[in-house]
Order: sequence, then C-alpha cells, then structure tokens
Amino acid sequence: MFNLQQRLNVVSSFAMTSLGCVLAIIALISAFTSYSDPTSSLKVDNDTFRVVTRRYGPDHYDYRNSKSEFARLAFDLDADFTPLFNWNTKQVFVTVVAEYESKTHNRNKIVLWDRIITNKEKANLRLRNVPNKYALIDVSRKWSQQEAKLSLHWDITPHVGILQSGHTKESLANIVLSPAPQK
Repeated sequence: MFNLQQRLNVVSSFAMTSLGCVLAIIALISAFTSYSDPTSSLKVDNDTFRVVTRRYGPDHYDYRNSKSEFARLAFDLDADFTPLFNWNTKQVFVTVVAEYESKTHNRNKIVLWDRIITNKEKANLRLRNVPNKYALIDVSRKWSQQEAKLSLHWDITPHVGILQSGHTKESLANIVLSPAPQK
C-alpha cells in the first residue's frame, strides 16, 4: 500500500501546512491589533545645545570638508513603551528624529539617537542628559536659522507578521539651528 517514504511525506506535508495556517492566523491577528501610543516627553537641555564648526566623522574627521557645521545637543527622555509589548512583540526600535525645512529641500529628517528595546521590563525609559548619538549635519553643511522639531518614532518588530510603526503626533521639542559663531 504505502511505503515509509510516502507516509513521512504525507505527515511532514500535513505538519508544514498546519504550521503555515497557524502562522498566517497569527500574522492576521497581529495586523489588526492596534497598539496604544506610548506616553512620552522630550526636553532639550539648552545649556548643552550648540552648533560647532569643525571636522566630523570617524575620529572627528569629515573627508568632504574641513569646516562642516554640526549640532551637538543633550536631551532628557521620559517614555513608557510597555503598551507596545504583547504576546507577539519581539522588539521595539525607538528613534529621536529632527525634522526641518531648508531653502533647497522641503523636508529633512535626521536620526539623532536610537535604541532597541527587547523586553517589557526595559520598556520604561527615563534617560537624562543623553547626547545625540549621530551627527546633526545638513546637506549643505551649513545652518541658517532652521527651526527643527524633535519627535519620537518607533517600529514594532513582531515574532510573526508585518512590522508596525508609529510616531508622536506633535513635536516634543523645538530647537533653532543657527550658524556657529565665527572664531
């Protein structure tokens, strides 16, 4: 009737089909799961905010130009990402983004800081005096009184299903990027 190879094929085919159906149902459920927005506040320390002119990059060297203007700042972040964790959340990727407009580009976004949160116990962030992790440099490498709005963005990576993302509805802080003082 059936040999051993055919029986193994039928059993493994049934197991893979069942597993695929279960994963598809989980992905469908997680696609319709709405996450509530986390509570968050962001405060920029104006004493540490400054625009400097010098080389920047690896070991503070910018190969394009020796006189690039970039902003350094420190901020306080209070955010509770525990509402984003459920049975299907693998991790949450959090970023602080500066958004501004310039004469040459209508919309600019620069990531200043990021963190990966892997469990619910570490999802309540209370950070003080955090410096920007990445450089705040414009395409023109010069600042001319642009007003930047800082906001918080997050991406939810599920175990099974599609990525979901979100951001704060309003800017959490505003800064003015003015040229560095001439020496």
